[in-house]
Amino acid sequence: MKKVISFFVVIMIAQLSFSQGLVKGTVVDKATNETLVGVSVVNSSTGTGVTTALDGSFSIKLPAGKQEITINYIGYTSKKVQVTTTSPDLGTIAIESEAIGLNDVTVTSSVAIRRKTPVALSVIEPLIIENKLGTQEFPEILKSTPGIYATKQGGGYGDSRVNLRGFEAPNIAVMINGVPMNDMEWGGIYWSNWGALSDVTRSMQVQRGLGASKIAAPSLGGSINVLTRSTDAVKGGSVSYGIGNDGYAKIGFAVSTGLTANNWAITLLGSKTTSNGYIQGTEYEAYSYFLNISKKITDNQQLSFTAFSAPQWHNQRNNSDKLLESEWAKQPLKGRYNASYGFDMNGQRKQSSYNYYNKPQISLNHFWTIDEKSSLSTVAYLSLGNGGGWGGQGYTSTDRTNWYGSTNGLINGYDDKGNVIANGFRNVDGTFNYGHIYDLNQPKDGVPYNGSTMVMSTAVNKHVWVGALSTYTTKLAQDIDFYGGLDLRYYKGTHTNVLTDLYGGKFFIDATSQRPLLTDQSWKTKKLVVGDVVYRDYDGFAASEGVFGQAEYNKNGLSSFISLSASNTSNWRYDRFYYDANQALSKTVNFLGYSAKGGANYNINANHNVFANIGVISRAPFFSGGAFLNAQVSNEVNKAAVNEKAFSAEIGYGFKSKYFTANLNIYRTNWLDKTMTTYYTGYQCKFNRSKCPASRN
Repeated sequence: MKKVISFFVVIMIAQLSFSQGLVKGTVVDKATNETLVGVSVVNSSTGTGVTTALDGSFSIKLPAGKQEITINYIGYTSKKVQVTTTSPDLGTIAIESEAIGLNDVTVTSSVAIRRKTPVALSVIEPLIIENKLGTQEFPEILKSTPGIYATKQGGGYGDSRVNLRGFEAPNIAVMINGVPMNDMEWGGIYWSNWGALSDVTRSMQVQRGLGASKIAAPSLGGSINVLTRSTDAVKGGSVSYGIGNDGYAKIGFAVSTGLTANNWAITLLGSKTTSNGYIQGTEYEAYSYFLNISKKITDNQQLSFTAFSAPQWHNQRNNSDKLLESEWAKQPLKGRYNASYGFDMNGQRKQSSYNYYNKPQISLNHFWTIDEKSSLSTVAYLSLGNGGGWGGQGYTSTDRTNWYGSTNGLINGYDDKGNVIANGFRNVDGTFNYGHIYDLNQPKDGVPYNGSTMVMSTAVNKHVWVGALSTYTTKLAQDIDFYGGLDLRYYKGTHTNVLTDLYGGKFFIDATSQRPLLTDQSWKTKKLVVGDVVYRDYDGFAASEGVFGQAEYNKNGLSSFISLSASNTSNWRYDRFYYDANQALSKTVNFLGYSAKGGANYNINANHNVFANIGVISRAPFFSGGAFLNAQVSNEVNKAAVNEKAFSAEIGYGFKSKYFTANLNIYRTNWLDKTMTTYYTGYQCKFNRSKCPASRN
């Protein structure tokens, strides 16, 4: 009997081994043909599954006969595939994005493709964003990207800084859906304006070096392109709530109609985030709103309307509040200490570093497939910024020494025994003594009262930015694609400084803002109150018109491109504070710029590829610190300003397998011309360089 049972067991094991087979395949993005990592492949009948490897491949054991596998990936529409173990190699399986409106975003955004576009490229996939972003902000999730250095600077919400290959924000093109975000006056980016938009981010792409972005004003360090969610193809919605340390709380929702019977689709998302902040006294409140409405006009045309915004306010730890390392160690909170955190004499919480901003952006995309060879993608956009940040005005004491910024210069030191050297502005527990400022601002017996010694103002910054970006794509030959288009921008920034708090004083006399060019000199004795303007009040204007063209050759394993662009940038300013009305408008300065770049990528086989690129750019100097000698206060044009020119060359090697990926890049970037300015406080020198001492001219 034992022998009979053993015989049947052996037969059953053999039957099981012969009734299963190994099925394999590779999953790619249908639009870009890029392989996708971490895609879930599940057998519908048994419930067993695997995920795709680094090269997008998978292999799964299935029972004999006809079976069905389901392919799932975050941000993509699920796909069911009928398989059989008699045909085990499924080859390439393409899956589509859930975003109905992604086509127009992709073309406009100049999305690069791995192992095809010859640039150093990193892509933050939807799966990584879903699993790892959490409470982090954009720059933090970029930390693991090669060539990127990201830090939170002061430690407050959104006070982040990103360097790409050593270059700061003005030399990095930051885009959202291909639309440029860098400030047109100084080229930088405030990440706090976009921190809450991580909720609607679908993927992020980092191109290092000159890159292949199709815009007329290219960057030198690289580009960061954030692709938001478009209209979801799937009908439904969700609600989420999360909590974390330091009072962190976040609530969000998402709802989508999916594609309706009459080809309309709407997606709406929103969230609210609050926290006490990890750093002492850095509370914040941030919101995000996102709306996309898409309409398939015909099979060849689609219209997509997108609006998003991330209004926020947050308290800061000012970077100018510098302490020696030994002094930080003596504070109760150590590295979490905030030098501007404190109270007035009544115990009321006060803060001298505060920021608020709202920068809603609206865009209308039109995507038109003209014929089987050609398409046209056009986006018109509008950005409306409004916000500001606090900063000190006045004097450190009755001797009228200038006080610039928050608490810099007012921080206690320590003697060699670790005892606090009191200066009146710092309490023994390390908190800032705002009550001392109130005391300074009060009338003193026998001393003529000149108003508040130290006050707080808000640097108000508003802007209106309109632009259009249009890209025409066509096939010149079977293996040659051509892209050409226009990049048009107009920007007006309004900058004022408004008194916010007199700290118990009756008025403030602004003797720190020298205004010698005004006919009326009554400002010297004018008693200012909360709401009055100090230091600055001007409009900065920037306009840019550009054209670009790019040809690509793709055949077998070889991909190459040549790209040219040209642009004209105009700057002017209108000053209401330092000039009479007849002199308020400055001259207009124009700069012609260009770029030329090219590169090639060759896929040696499925595992190895090599690439190289080279390029030169000639870029207009920025409005601030370039076109004008001191754009904050003066209409004087910088006659010595020239285009900023640079040369860059790079070679790279990539290896990709199921288990391991590696990339090696060697590059060199040379500045050929760089505009830099230095400011001096002498009021005659400040307004007219010919009035500067010889050593400062």
